[in-house]
Amino acid sequence: MKSKLILIVIILAVLGSSAISSAGIFDKTEYMTRRIKLMESISDGIAIFLGSENAKQNSNFIYFTGVEQPSSILIIDGMKKESILFLTSVDAWEKITEETGVDRVMPISRFGRMLFSYQSQTDTIYIPFNRADAGYKPKGLIDPDHRLSRKMHFIRQIKENLPTFQFKDLNHAIAELRVIKSPAEIEVMRECARISSLAHIEVLRSAKPGMYEWELEALFEYTIKRLGGQGFGYAPIIPSIPKWYDSHYSENSRKIESGDMVMPDVGGEYQYYVVDISATFPINGTFTPEQKRLNRIICAVEEAMRQVFRPGIRSSDMKAEVQEIVARQGIDLDKEGVYRIEANHWIGLDVHDVAGAGIPSKTTILKPGMVLACDPAIKIRDKERNVIGGVKIENTVLITEDGCENLTHLVPRTVGEIEKVMAEEGIHDMIRN
Repeated sequence: MKSKLILIVIILAVLGSSAISSAGIFDKTEYMTRRIKLMESISDGIAIFLGSENAKQNSNFIYFTGVEQPSSILIIDGMKKESILFLTSVDAWEKITEETGVDRVMPISRFGRMLFSYQSQTDTIYIPFNRADAGYKPKGLIDPDHRLSRKMHFIRQIKENLPTFQFKDLNHAIAELRVIKSPAEIEVMRECARISSLAHIEVLRSAKPGMYEWELEALFEYTIKRLGGQGFGYAPIIPSIPKWYDSHYSENSRKIESGDMVMPDVGGEYQYYVVDISATFPINGTFTPEQKRLNRIICAVEEAMRQVFRPGIRSSDMKAEVQEIVARQGIDLDKEGVYRIEANHWIGLDVHDVAGAGIPSKTTILKPGMVLACDPAIKIRDKERNVIGGVKIENTVLITEDGCENLTHLVPRTVGEIEKVMAEEGIHDMIRN
């Protein structure tokens, strides 16, 4: 009993407290179906999901509950086939139950007792791990205090107080569910794509020489939010010099001069789902002959990739088919230095969805419902291998029953489309005038 009481105190200390938020992006049957499918992978134990500490809920918790309330806990019982939601505030428990379809809603103070009771039923707890949980420290970001992640601290405390439990990673089972989008998810992603695409159009209208990269960033954010999005789906990348092309540059601080090419990699977030979009355009609104040539090549390659994307193939095997298509237009992929002729990554609740969970986008056989990044690129280098130019297109693509759908089809891509939009008046012009 003493260890049980200690565990309750620990859980409350780790999770903290917060006010209740609304739940449910989808109908409750969507969440119930997801949890039932997961139960098939955990028939010998229980799965535990920790809600985020802050206002932005984490992707797995949203996926299985739709609950935004921070510091919540979800137990999915694979043995009894039930789900229990623990909240810091249960004033609206009937509403939460109706919106999520969980079997029970309890105050967070009951979690320790419930976990203690499972000792007599199983010794297996499933929990999704990631590199940060395992103590992974990116280069240059070493924690001098060697602190554990919140999740690993949670696990350590359970092991110390309830040592019979063994922990197993749940990431792969979750990824197998999340990588296939349901019809309801696809509709949300279509709206996210529409909002994000219109933001790209607005930036094209407003972009002018003399503006700063952060001004374009501000226009993206304003338009996404004005149209109903939550904001950026990931840190916006808006490089205007070749050195930072096709990178994760995020300073967005440079003044953009006439003659510069801008390569924004920006996608919005709508109801927790995101899309990934990249483009390349001249800040002065007019392509040079060489820029036109590169645009023609990359547009042809990206379109050919979408002709090849279909169920039943691995994207790592598609290059020969793409080459056959673009060869009719006189394009040689290797000679032009086109790279990334493949599904670069999955997209969904995260921009690099279910990354590192054992379902690689490049070698997995594609199936209907998968959403991926189609983003071929070219980098032009000098004799010293410095990048002196380039071009990139990125669309968010859905695999359908017989091919694929370009969710971000509204974004102008060809020279004619881009120059036409850039000649139109934008928000920045209205402000300036």
